[in-house]
Amino acid sequence: MGEFLAKADLHLHSKASNLPGGWFSKLINCPESYAEPKELYKRLKERGMSFVTITDHNTISGVLEIAHNKDVFISCEYTVSVPDLKAKIHVLTYGISEVDHEELLRLRENVYDFVKYLKKRAIAHSLAHPFFSVQQTEVNRQFIERMVLLFDNWELINGTRGDGALSLEESIARLYDGWDRINLIAEKHSIEPQRSRDKIAFTAGSDDHGGMDVGRTWTAIQGAKTREEYLNGLIEGRSSVGTQELSEARLLNMIFRVGYDHYRKKGRIPSELKPFTDYIFMHSDNPMIGMLIRSFFGINPPRENLLLEICNIIPSVAIDRLINSPSPQKLGEFILAILAHLSPAFLLYAQKREERKIQELSKDFGLNTSKPKLVAYLTDTYHHINGVARSAKIVKKIAAEEDLPFKVVVCNSEVEEDGIINLKPLIEVPTPFYEELRMGIPSLIDLMHLLDSNGFTQVHLATQGPLGILGFIAGKLLGLRITSAFHTDIPAYAKTYTRDQKLEDLLWKAFVFLGKNSDRFFVPSEHYRVLLSRKGLDYAKMSVFKRGVDTELFNPSKRVSGFWKSKLGLSQNSKVVLFVGRVSQEKGIDTFLEVARRLQFATFIVVGDGPYRPIAETKSPENVYFTGFMRGEELATAYASSDVFLFPSETETYGQVVLEAMASGLPPIVSSKGASHEHIEQGVNGFVAHSLEEYVAKTELLLSQDSIREGMSKEAIYFAQSMDLRKTYMDYLYTIAGLGRVVYEAR
Repeated sequence: MGEFLAKADLHLHSKASNLPGGWFSKLINCPESYAEPKELYKRLKERGMSFVTITDHNTISGVLEIAHNKDVFISCEYTVSVPDLKAKIHVLTYGISEVDHEELLRLRENVYDFVKYLKKRAIAHSLAHPFFSVQQTEVNRQFIERMVLLFDNWELINGTRGDGALSLEESIARLYDGWDRINLIAEKHSIEPQRSRDKIAFTAGSDDHGGMDVGRTWTAIQGAKTREEYLNGLIEGRSSVGTQELSEARLLNMIFRVGYDHYRKKGRIPSELKPFTDYIFMHSDNPMIGMLIRSFFGINPPRENLLLEICNIIPSVAIDRLINSPSPQKLGEFILAILAHLSPAFLLYAQKREERKIQELSKDFGLNTSKPKLVAYLTDTYHHINGVARSAKIVKKIAAEEDLPFKVVVCNSEVEEDGIINLKPLIEVPTPFYEELRMGIPSLIDLMHLLDSNGFTQVHLATQGPLGILGFIAGKLLGLRITSAFHTDIPAYAKTYTRDQKLEDLLWKAFVFLGKNSDRFFVPSEHYRVLLSRKGLDYAKMSVFKRGVDTELFNPSKRVSGFWKSKLGLSQNSKVVLFVGRVSQEKGIDTFLEVARRLQFATFIVVGDGPYRPIAETKSPENVYFTGFMRGEELATAYASSDVFLFPSETETYGQVVLEAMASGLPPIVSSKGASHEHIEQGVNGFVAHSLEEYVAKTELLLSQDSIREGMSKEAIYFAQSMDLRKTYMDYLYTIAGLGRVVYEAR
């Protein structure tokens, strides 16, 4: 058995800290704590604290209520002035008398006199949260070096803050180990050092104001069996520190508990809710109530995380109630649920903002604050059949094979696949104008935890659906690098379906806003780079990403004689004009059908599916056939067994199917609008059409003139083979992550 380890929470508050503190308590004009000292004592002992104290702000009235217990020592957190820096600090003092308290209140206007008194009286003490600004104090190198000269003990772990900067804080303190270093700093600042030891020791405390998380962070002294032995251990620097999980859940518990207690004291909690809210905020321990709460929300977290989990899940509960029974009251509940859900996210943001300040300060001390690159590739579509989903799968495959720092993140109840991260959706909604594509809306809290806990340094938004939008928000709140991609011409789609010019303009403004607030914005073609620059996005901030084609899968060798005759039950072979893509209005299906109507001698085939298919089938002439989706080898055979690729879409941002057709040996005919034409060298490897008449004429030319078609076929194959799939995606991934290596230069 090892020697006894005595523990105490060395930073916590009671109702004696009775002035408004943070922004929330000032907002509702309430004290910063309502916690009863006896409640704190009971909870601290239940959580294994050997000794108990309370460190209220500039008062000992709270701890005096429990000071008759033999395991309690009197403590206080004083706000102390550093006059030559015009700064304020918080100093935690332990084992003081009432006489000491009165004298320290008098001396706290000058930290040098204050510390001299503590040293003279051999009072254990610690500098509270050294890297946190008190009353707008500027925490810089000069400030830290003054603290080095004054305090032997620093609070390293504070329960209201995160753990992201602990190692940096400890490293800065360790830079000043040794009397040579201390004396050098003393000479630099012309200040007599007040240090007793040549090495800073650390303390820890919950800094809890609500009472729910006291005792979850502690300072330990080996072998201390009495209060005096424990306090001597602090003075001698024999302390060690420990904590349970640090997260925004503690801040959430503290702020909401103080607010709840404020209204509870005023009798404003509805009687029907009070048994449940009292349990949530630890005023009661009724197990039946706890079981009912967990059952209603479908959660089973540890007691200290119950409030966080409720905030996390409550939007899905509220929206179900609103959908099932719409009413103004249910709408109000939903709005409140969203506000509750956002609260932990913004508390985590506050913690991370403080950590970023410490990271910036650490650079001034020559410390390395950089983390290994890791990119969260967020996509709202993965298991669907579209270009964006196909790109996400390729990104996942290449990143794994090349050991690149990327993880694909999705939010969908249907995706089960190794190698991706799938966030559980709060709810799934159909995509406007594309109802077969359902997108998951994740919890913002879960998304922020995912990005933070896994060490992501960057968020890449492959789509701008719910996951992409929340990823943008989460990335901004966490201070991560953000890159975005424009894969789909959503404004043009919206205009096609609604005929609403104002909606299209609004969506363009949204994309420009996203681009301006991203570190880099990727577009699939020069056409859209120019278009977005005209809309107001800096041309230099955009990069064109080129995606190649799998020429092993798509190539002329996959041609099968009589494939379409047997596939469709045709009576005879004829030249085949192919379309591959989503069957929707914006893809130019009506133009494809009209060309077919005018060229009855050929067979026209539509490979794909979509919302417009039933209408298109009723409008199509007899020489048009619809096959539905094809994948893999079957799709490759379909391409190679055709003769011409007719793709009249005017909203393509890239035109991946055009490349697939070219790799298969099909000369394409595409629209002059959109970006598909950027693959085409007019009259060499394909045609660009500006009107229906040109579509008809160019299609007829290729069908009737074998030599022209065969010449263009060779050029199309040559061009597609120059667009190597792996190299283009490697280039894209390296550019996204800022790795500085260009593998492929676009033609």
